[in-house]
Amino acid sequence: MAWTLTSAAARLGAMLHLGERRPDDEPLSSEGLFARAFARAVEQASAADAKGLRVAREQMGDDAAVLDRAVASGAPLTAVAALAAGWDGLSSEHRRVVAHPTAGKADDGAGPVLWAGVRATQVDQTTCGAATMGVMRMAGDPFMALWIATGRSLSGYVPPEALHAEAEGFETLTLEERWVALQRVLHAQTTASALGPVAWPRSLGTPPWKVDDRTRFAGLRFRGSLVDDTSHEALAPALAHARRALADGIPVPLFASGDSSLGLDTVIPRHVVLLVADTHDGFLVYEPGAGAVLPLRDADLRPDAGRLPALGNWSRASWLVMPVPARRD
Repeated sequence: MAWTLTSAAARLGAMLHLGERRPDDEPLSSEGLFARAFARAVEQASAADAKGLRVAREQMGDDAAVLDRAVASGAPLTAVAALAAGWDGLSSEHRRVVAHPTAGKADDGAGPVLWAGVRATQVDQTTCGAATMGVMRMAGDPFMALWIATGRSLSGYVPPEALHAEAEGFETLTLEERWVALQRVLHAQTTASALGPVAWPRSLGTPPWKVDDRTRFAGLRFRGSLVDDTSHEALAPALAHARRALADGIPVPLFASGDSSLGLDTVIPRHVVLLVADTHDGFLVYEPGAGAVLPLRDADLRPDAGRLPALGNWSRASWLVMPVPARRD
């Protein structure tokens, strides 16, 4: 059987590095991550700030979930209030980008990912990881999505990646320029000091362990997990964990590779995509090379499936970046 480095390592005992608990050790909350973050913020706020948060959420109407994401991002209350106050003043397209940055144009969420006519593709062959991380940041932080869509910041709050892009002198006048700048910033961050003090060669893309370190999403911590796709029994825990994360509103980066049948240079993780929705028999996947959301069936995640469009035409799943489960006291 053709092999990948990660499947071989998993079979030798790494056991996916999922931690001490399996994803089904406790039931999911009836509320997702962002709603819980909003409720926690209200509970911990002063009476005046709690009232302000509730009023801001009511102002958002059917898009109240965007405000939950804003609170979970850790942005100051003044910026959260400014987002609610200015929401109706945004164009419908800009509201769509901020509210649903990972959605394709089709009714089921698949298809090209277009933001005001700009397709969300990776800049070059080395930035699939940066593009995936950029889309994930937009999904977790509406201020990041707003900056990409409009170039605007609110109440003096600018997301850290946008600050970095502007400090580095990247062109940021258009949506396309801002999207390119975000990828360049993230690519630089994930390749710097990737091997102790030594930088990772940028031509090799994004090292998986730096995606773990640099993923910024609602204050969560992330950890990489080896994927063994050689059998259903080996793959099932990884897919269950990914589905648990998605049910909680957390997209899941997935590295793909080739295998020994395609050459030894393909057995390591080579391409990064983002699981954005659970379809029960598979996933919807943001694929940055195509700038589109594509279907990926569970049944296709096997050694003999061949090249898969949702994996950027690579053939094997090799590494997942998962939220670290909270430990019980």
